[in-house]
Amino acid sequence: MARSNGRDGKGRTEPKGSALYEVLKGIDFEKRELLRKPKGIGLFDLVKDRDGSYRCYACTLCERACPVDCIEIDYCPEFGELPFDIEAERTAAKAAQPEIDTKLFDAVVARIREGSGLIEAFHTTQESYGYLPRKALEDIAAEMHMPFSRVFGVASFYSQFRLEPVGRHVISVCVGTACHVAGAPLIAEAFAQELDIPVGGTTPDLLFTLQTVNCIGACALAPAVRLGEDETYGRVTPQEARKLVRTLRKKEA
Repeated sequence: MARSNGRDGKGRTEPKGSALYEVLKGIDFEKRELLRKPKGIGLFDLVKDRDGSYRCYACTLCERACPVDCIEIDYCPEFGELPFDIEAERTAAKAAQPEIDTKLFDAVVARIREGSGLIEAFHTTQESYGYLPRKALEDIAAEMHMPFSRVFGVASFYSQFRLEPVGRHVISVCVGTACHVAGAPLIAEAFAQELDIPVGGTTPDLLFTLQTVNCIGACALAPAVRLGEDETYGRVTPQEARKLVRTLRKKEA
Protein backbone atom coordinates (compact mmCIF):
# COMPACT_ATOMS: atom_id res chain seq x y z
CA MET A 1 0.00 0.00 0.00
CA ALA A 2 1.39 3.41 -0.94
CA ARG A 3 1.96 5.93 1.84
CA SER A 4 2.70 9.63 1.96
CA ASN A 5 6.28 10.64 2.56
CA GLY A 6 7.25 14.16 1.59
CA ARG A 7 5.83 16.73 -0.82
CA ASP A 8 6.73 17.78 -4.35
CA GLY A 9 7.36 21.34 -5.50
CA LYS A 10 3.63 22.04 -5.89
CA GLY A 11 2.81 21.00 -2.35
CA ARG A 12 1.38 17.64 -3.37
CA THR A 13 2.16 14.54 -1.43
CA GLU A 14 4.49 12.11 -3.19
CA PRO A 15 3.48 8.45 -2.77
CA LYS A 16 6.11 6.05 -1.53
CA GLY A 17 5.93 2.28 -1.62
CA SER A 18 6.62 -0.18 1.17
CA ALA A 19 10.13 -0.86 2.45
CA LEU A 20 10.29 -4.03 0.33
CA TYR A 21 9.30 -2.05 -2.76
CA GLU A 22 12.07 0.46 -2.11
CA VAL A 23 14.58 -2.40 -1.98
CA LEU A 24 13.28 -4.07 -5.14
CA LYS A 25 13.39 -0.80 -7.10
CA GLY A 26 17.16 -1.02 -7.22
CA ILE A 27 17.31 -4.55 -8.66
CA ASP A 28 17.90 -5.00 -12.36
CA PHE A 29 15.00 -7.00 -13.80
CA GLU A 30 14.01 -7.99 -17.30
CA LYS A 31 10.26 -8.07 -17.79
CA ARG A 32 8.82 -10.88 -19.92
CA GLU A 33 5.28 -11.24 -21.18
CA LEU A 34 3.52 -14.59 -20.97
CA LEU A 35 1.86 -16.01 -24.04
CA ARG A 36 -1.89 -16.07 -24.65
CA LYS A 37 -2.78 -14.53 -21.31
CA PRO A 38 -5.13 -11.59 -20.64
CA LYS A 39 -3.51 -8.18 -20.50
CA GLY A 40 -2.26 -7.31 -17.05
CA ILE A 41 -1.73 -10.93 -15.96
CA GLY A 42 1.16 -12.28 -17.94
CA LEU A 43 4.17 -10.31 -16.71
CA PHE A 44 7.02 -11.70 -14.62
CA ASP A 45 10.58 -10.65 -13.88
CA LEU A 46 13.88 -12.44 -14.36
CA VAL A 47 16.55 -11.51 -11.83
CA LYS A 48 20.02 -10.80 -13.18
CA ASP A 49 23.22 -12.03 -11.56
CA ARG A 50 26.13 -9.66 -11.05
CA ASP A 51 27.76 -10.82 -14.27
CA GLY A 52 24.64 -9.90 -16.25
CA SER A 53 23.38 -13.44 -16.81
CA TYR A 54 19.84 -14.44 -15.88
CA ARG A 55 19.24 -16.69 -12.89
CA CYS A 56 16.10 -18.26 -14.35
CA TYR A 57 16.84 -21.22 -16.62
CA ALA A 58 13.25 -22.20 -17.37
CA CYS A 59 12.91 -25.24 -15.13
CA THR A 60 9.11 -24.68 -15.40
CA LEU A 61 8.60 -25.44 -11.68
CA CYS A 62 6.76 -22.15 -11.16
CA GLU A 63 4.51 -22.96 -14.12
CA ARG A 64 3.65 -26.39 -12.71
CA ALA A 65 3.14 -25.17 -9.15
CA CYS A 66 1.13 -22.01 -9.90
CA PRO A 67 -2.20 -22.38 -8.03
CA VAL A 68 -4.15 -20.22 -10.52
CA ASP A 69 -2.48 -21.45 -13.71
CA CYS A 70 -1.33 -18.00 -14.82
CA ILE A 71 2.30 -18.85 -15.68
CA GLU A 72 3.40 -20.23 -19.00
CA ILE A 73 7.06 -20.74 -19.88
CA ASP A 74 8.09 -20.64 -23.50
CA TYR A 75 11.54 -21.27 -24.99
CA CYS A 76 13.43 -18.08 -25.81
CA PRO A 77 15.95 -18.59 -28.63
CA GLU A 78 18.14 -15.71 -27.44
CA PHE A 79 19.07 -17.74 -24.36
CA GLY A 80 20.66 -21.11 -24.96
CA GLU A 81 19.62 -24.20 -23.04
CA LEU A 82 21.86 -25.24 -20.18
CA PRO A 83 23.51 -28.64 -20.69
CA PHE A 84 22.50 -31.38 -18.28
CA ASP A 85 24.38 -34.67 -18.16
CA ILE A 86 22.35 -37.06 -16.02
CA GLU A 87 25.11 -39.69 -15.92
CA ALA A 88 27.62 -37.11 -14.72
CA GLU A 89 25.19 -35.99 -12.03
CA ARG A 90 24.67 -39.57 -10.86
CA THR A 91 28.42 -40.18 -10.79
CA ALA A 92 28.97 -37.02 -8.74
CA ALA A 93 26.20 -37.97 -6.30
CA LYS A 94 27.67 -41.45 -5.88
CA ALA A 95 31.15 -40.05 -5.27
CA ALA A 96 29.77 -37.79 -2.54
CA GLN A 97 28.44 -40.76 -0.57
CA PRO A 98 30.71 -42.06 2.19
CA GLU A 99 32.03 -45.59 1.87
CA ILE A 100 30.18 -48.21 3.91
CA ASP A 101 30.93 -51.80 4.88
CA THR A 102 28.54 -53.80 2.70
CA LYS A 103 28.99 -56.90 4.89
CA LEU A 104 27.01 -55.16 7.63
CA PHE A 105 24.06 -54.99 5.26
CA ASP A 106 23.74 -58.80 5.22
CA ALA A 107 21.79 -58.66 8.49
CA VAL A 108 19.33 -56.20 6.91
CA VAL A 109 18.81 -58.44 3.88
CA ALA A 110 18.26 -61.45 6.14
CA ARG A 111 15.58 -59.60 8.12
CA ILE A 112 13.83 -58.47 4.95
CA ARG A 113 13.78 -62.00 3.55
CA GLU A 114 12.37 -63.23 6.85
CA GLY A 115 9.37 -60.98 6.24
CA SER A 116 10.23 -57.83 8.19
CA GLY A 117 8.76 -54.59 6.97
CA LEU A 118 10.34 -51.31 5.89
CA ILE A 119 10.53 -49.78 9.37
CA GLU A 120 12.20 -52.92 10.75
CA ALA A 121 14.72 -52.74 7.91
CA PHE A 122 15.49 -49.14 8.86
CA HIS A 123 16.03 -50.07 12.51
CA THR A 124 18.36 -52.93 11.57
CA THR A 125 20.30 -50.67 9.19
CA GLN A 126 20.69 -47.93 11.79
CA GLU A 127 21.85 -50.47 14.39
CA SER A 128 24.51 -51.63 11.92
CA TYR A 129 25.77 -48.27 10.65
CA GLY A 130 24.56 -45.77 13.22
CA TYR A 131 22.55 -44.02 10.51
CA LEU A 132 20.83 -44.78 7.18
CA PRO A 133 23.37 -44.49 4.36
CA ARG A 134 21.92 -43.66 0.95
CA LYS A 135 23.51 -46.79 -0.53
CA ALA A 136 21.73 -48.90 2.09
CA LEU A 137 18.41 -47.19 1.32
CA GLU A 138 18.91 -47.92 -2.38
CA ASP A 139 19.61 -51.59 -1.61
CA ILE A 140 16.55 -51.78 0.65
CA ALA A 141 14.41 -50.38 -2.17
CA ALA A 142 15.83 -52.94 -4.60
CA GLU A 143 15.41 -55.84 -2.14
CA MET A 144 11.81 -54.90 -1.32
CA HIS A 145 10.94 -53.99 -4.95
CA MET A 146 9.90 -50.49 -3.98
CA PRO A 147 10.63 -47.10 -5.57
CA PHE A 148 13.59 -45.40 -3.93
CA SER A 149 11.55 -42.20 -3.56
CA ARG A 150 9.07 -44.02 -1.32
CA VAL A 151 11.82 -45.58 0.81
CA PHE A 152 13.59 -42.24 1.22
CA GLY A 153 10.30 -40.48 1.96
CA VAL A 154 9.52 -42.83 4.85
CA ALA A 155 13.08 -42.65 6.20
CA SER A 156 13.09 -38.84 6.16
CA PHE A 157 9.63 -38.63 7.76
CA TYR A 158 10.52 -40.21 11.10
CA SER A 159 12.87 -38.21 13.31
CA GLN A 160 14.37 -41.29 14.96
CA PHE A 161 16.09 -42.26 11.72
CA ARG A 162 19.32 -40.45 10.89
CA LEU A 163 20.34 -39.79 7.28
CA GLU A 164 23.80 -38.44 8.13
CA PRO A 165 26.72 -40.13 9.93
CA VAL A 166 26.79 -39.60 13.69
CA GLY A 167 29.67 -39.46 16.12
CA ARG A 168 30.97 -42.37 18.13
CA HIS A 169 29.52 -40.76 21.23
CA VAL A 170 25.93 -39.52 20.90
CA ILE A 171 25.09 -37.07 23.67
CA SER A 172 21.34 -36.63 24.22
CA VAL A 173 20.23 -33.77 26.45
CA CYS A 174 16.69 -34.19 27.75
CA VAL A 175 14.59 -31.05 27.23
CA GLY A 176 11.33 -32.39 28.67
CA THR A 177 9.36 -30.23 31.10
CA ALA A 178 11.15 -31.39 34.25
CA CYS A 179 14.62 -31.11 32.71
CA HIS A 180 13.85 -27.81 31.00
CA VAL A 181 12.77 -26.25 34.30
CA ALA A 182 15.88 -27.67 36.00
CA GLY A 183 18.21 -25.99 33.49
CA ALA A 184 18.50 -28.27 30.45
CA PRO A 185 19.05 -25.33 28.02
CA LEU A 186 22.18 -24.37 29.97
CA ILE A 187 23.42 -27.97 29.79
CA ALA A 188 22.90 -28.12 26.03
CA GLU A 189 24.68 -24.78 25.65
CA ALA A 190 27.64 -26.01 27.72
CA PHE A 191 27.99 -29.12 25.54
CA ALA A 192 27.71 -27.04 22.36
CA GLN A 193 30.41 -24.63 23.53
CA GLU A 194 32.79 -27.39 24.64
CA LEU A 195 32.29 -29.37 21.39
CA ASP A 196 32.14 -26.24 19.22
CA ILE A 197 29.09 -27.53 17.34
CA PRO A 198 25.39 -26.59 17.40
CA VAL A 199 22.70 -28.83 18.81
CA GLY A 200 22.04 -31.45 16.16
CA GLY A 201 25.60 -31.25 14.84
CA THR A 202 28.49 -33.69 14.69
CA THR A 203 32.15 -32.88 15.28
CA PRO A 204 34.39 -33.02 12.17
CA ASP A 205 36.32 -35.97 13.64
CA LEU A 206 33.04 -37.94 13.94
CA LEU A 207 33.68 -38.37 17.65
CA PHE A 208 30.64 -36.58 19.11
CA THR A 209 27.06 -35.87 18.09
CA LEU A 210 24.97 -33.52 20.21
CA GLN A 211 21.19 -33.72 20.17
CA THR A 212 18.17 -32.95 22.33
CA VAL A 213 15.35 -35.38 23.10
CA ASN A 214 11.93 -34.85 24.60
CA CYS A 215 12.28 -37.44 27.36
CA ILE A 216 14.66 -40.17 28.50
CA GLY A 217 12.53 -41.41 31.39
CA ALA A 218 14.64 -39.92 34.16
CA CYS A 219 12.57 -36.97 35.34
CA ALA A 220 13.61 -37.51 38.97
CA LEU A 221 17.23 -36.92 37.91
CA ALA A 222 16.57 -33.69 36.00
CA PRO A 223 18.42 -32.28 34.22
CA ALA A 224 19.39 -35.61 32.69
CA VAL A 225 21.79 -36.52 29.90
CA ARG A 226 22.14 -39.82 28.07
CA LEU A 227 25.39 -40.98 26.52
CA GLY A 228 24.71 -43.46 23.74
CA GLU A 229 21.89 -45.85 24.56
CA ASP A 230 22.98 -47.13 27.97
CA GLU A 231 24.60 -44.48 30.18
CA THR A 232 22.42 -41.87 31.89
CA TYR A 233 23.76 -38.96 33.95
CA GLY A 234 21.48 -37.17 36.39
CA ARG A 235 21.45 -33.69 37.91
CA VAL A 236 24.09 -32.57 35.42
CA THR A 237 25.58 -29.10 35.76
CA PRO A 238 27.24 -27.09 32.96
CA GLN A 239 30.64 -27.74 34.56
CA GLU A 240 29.97 -31.49 34.65
CA ALA A 241 28.88 -31.40 31.01
CA ARG A 242 32.20 -29.86 29.96
CA LYS A 243 34.10 -32.29 32.17
CA LEU A 244 32.33 -35.26 30.56
CA VAL A 245 33.43 -34.16 27.10
CA ARG A 246 37.04 -33.69 28.21
CA THR A 247 37.06 -37.10 29.89
CA LEU A 248 35.76 -38.82 26.75
CA ARG A 249 38.34 -37.01 24.61
CA LYS A 250 41.15 -38.22 26.86
CA LYS A 251 39.90 -41.81 26.59
CA GLU A 252 39.83 -41.60 22.81
CA ALA A 253 43.32 -40.09 22.72
